Amino acid sequence: MPKTYVDENVYTAAKKRMRDIFNTFPKLYLAFSGGKDSTVMLHLALEIAESENRLPLDVLFIDLEGQYDITIKHIEEVALNSKKINLHWICLPLNLRNSVSVFQPHWRCWDPEQSKMWIRPMPQHAQVVSDVKHYPFFRFGMEFEDFVYEWGKWFADGELCTCLLGIRSDESLNRFFSVTTHGWLGKNWMSRSSANLVFSYPIYDWRVEDIWRYVGKQKLTYNKLYDHFYLCGMSIHKMRICQPYGDDQRQSLIYYHMIEPETWNKILARVHGVNFGAVYSKTAVLGRIKVVLPEGLTWKKYTHILLRSMPEITKNHYEDKIKTFLNWWESNGFPFELVPDQANLKLENAGKIPSWRRICKCIIKNDWWCRSLGFSQTKKTYETLYKKK
Repeated sequence: MPKTYVDENVYTAAKKRMRDIFNTFPKLYLAFSGGKDSTVMLHLALEIAESENRLPLDVLFIDLEGQYDITIKHIEEVALNSKKINLHWICLPLNLRNSVSVFQPHWRCWDPEQSKMWIRPMPQHAQVVSDVKHYPFFRFGMEFEDFVYEWGKWFADGELCTCLLGIRSDESLNRFFSVTTHGWLGKNWMSRSSANLVFSYPIYDWRVEDIWRYVGKQKLTYNKLYDHFYLCGMSIHKMRICQPYGDDQRQSLIYYHMIEPETWNKILARVHGVNFGAVYSKTAVLGRIKVVLPEGLTWKKYTHILLRSMPEITKNHYEDKIKTFLNWWESNGFPFELVPDQANLKLENAGKIPSWRRICKCIIKNDWWCRSLGFSQTKKTYETLYKKK
């Protein structure tokens, strides 16, 4: 669906959407990360909540342990002691993606068995939830995305409820698709997650320039981590404050030791591969630029060499994905023996033809869920892996 521009500015449109949300849903909460988008959305939501007599506003913050200390201070400053906010500060052992290591493809924040190596001490605020028995749905080592979904259903408790998310379509093509391909009750900026839970994106059409313009005009308190990113030379379009070990976020790992060297030293001992990621995340080693085939090898042979270099669990995971990939193409006109070593690059990148180069690049990029081969994250894959562990 192409973009359609209207005469109304994004600020006015966002306030209308917020009022619509508060008038539609008897229960709602805001997912807060401490980033610029969720900070702007928090202030907009508080403004409408006060006018609609819906205070205090429920706010969910999931503390991922390995975050910048500057971000945590911003959370405390904005949301901790506000009478307008009912803060749910989560510090539970969740499994998080680690895209910079094949030996530890996921790491577990707030793992009690690693308490002596925690990057930060456990927060002691009254709003903090750290008891694994606090929520009836919680499973030790839950995937982050599963927890967010289950928490929303728990909070809804059978009533119609929405989660306010600071997702903007301008950030990436995937996010653009997420707010244009679903919709709920004719609104493309909403998507239904379950029978009672709806995700809402009231600032989905804001550009990053709109975000900072609003912060400046309203004189809002913002996360000062962005100032440090700016001083490091990072573009405002590339700044991300979430845990920096994910597939997209790892590009900013190189700045961690510059901004918070003390925190970085603790991360080195806590999360496998972060120094490797800081050095190579923007290079061909992790498939960021051009992937080079070593002299004397074919892409197929290079793939098998890479697989043999991996730990058994990681190797089995990729082999299962590759087998599924090849079987699908075999049933769609490409028998296994006819899969080319490499093909037209544009067709490969568009996912219109299989090749061993495409498979090899997926492994080099440490694309754990093999999204570049057309897969998506599945609960079955995740549970199978950790049962084996």
